Amino acid sequence: MRIKIIIFIITLIFTACSKKTDTVVDINEPVMEVINEEAEIEEEPEETIDDNSDNMVVSSLDGLRYYPEELEKRPVAVSIDNHPRARWQAGISFAEIVYEFEVEYPFTRYLCIFYAKEPERIGPVRSARPYILYYAMENDGIFVHVGGSEDAFSEITRLKAANVDGLYSGAMWRYNDTGKYAPHNMYTSLSTIRDEAAGYGYRTEGNFEGYLFNEKSTKLSESYEVNSAEKIKIVYNAYNTTEYVYDEMNTSYLRFKDGEEHIDELDKKQIRVKNIIIIEVSKSVLDNEGRLYLGTIGKGKGLYITEGEVIPVTWEKSAEKSRTRFYTDKGELMLNPGGTWIQVVNSLNSVEY
Repeated sequence: MRIKIIIFIITLIFTACSKKTDTVVDINEPVMEVINEEAEIEEEPEETIDDNSDNMVVSSLDGLRYYPEELEKRPVAVSIDNHPRARWQAGISFAEIVYEFEVEYPFTRYLCIFYAKEPERIGPVRSARPYILYYAMENDGIFVHVGGSEDAFSEITRLKAANVDGLYSGAMWRYNDTGKYAPHNMYTSLSTIRDEAAGYGYRTEGNFEGYLFNEKSTKLSESYEVNSAEKIKIVYNAYNTTEYVYDEMNTSYLRFKDGEEHIDELDKKQIRVKNIIIIEVSKSVLDNEGRLYLGTIGKGKGLYITEGEVIPVTWEKSAEKSRTRFYTDKGELMLNPGGTWIQVVNSLNSVEY
């Protein structure tokens, strides 16, 4: 009994001590300072975007804006194979201007003018013809080709054209990864061509007149009486056609070749075109090989197609190196900013829209 009383007394003592401890305040304990967070937080400066658009300049080949250093070089003009076994071509969608014209029946060939943009690979490269050379020279392009007709070589020599020929240059290579074989597999790049051209001692800066461009894309119907041109078909012959279909959402044309989507081999995307110019030239067969004369120097009729509309134009080219100029009844043609395809045909009657 005595033991139980002692335990009870000890319990009471501990309980009392515990309660007393709870009420003790240590005056040496630091007091927490209440901070006005709203007053202390400094406002961060607004993020600014480094807008260098004022430093950009408009290219006279496609009307788009680039940094000056992107235009401080000479254009490169590449003769591109369009034989069915050469399709599809690499880098063609990067060109500011592309020409399509007939060569030996039933084929056509392209000339691609590269200036500001730099695709990693271009090809297949094919041979020269005089009229291909003339369009290269009006763009002051370093003319890239693999061989050519006798007339083409004569004109290259006579006109002292800056050219790189794959038959003698190490700036091109056979590329078999796409399943193409000679003579439809010769490729190159702009960097190797420019290095080769510099080694030949050619001028490396451009010296040319370009085209006139609107500041922004403009409907022809704002200034002209127009016809609708949402689908265009160009019949070079029974085995060779080119078509364009207008994509209103993107205000550009999708390109088709011989009924198939025209794809760039590099990105596997269908080629889009902002401006289409079709010019009519005279044509005659020169030899048993079917090589052609195309009357690209002189004057003629044509069509300008953009934004789903078409108007008639005329064209003039006074000499081999002269820029082909296009005119409407209001003066020199103003193109919309973007890439241009120039279709050279023997008759505008071969064009449907």
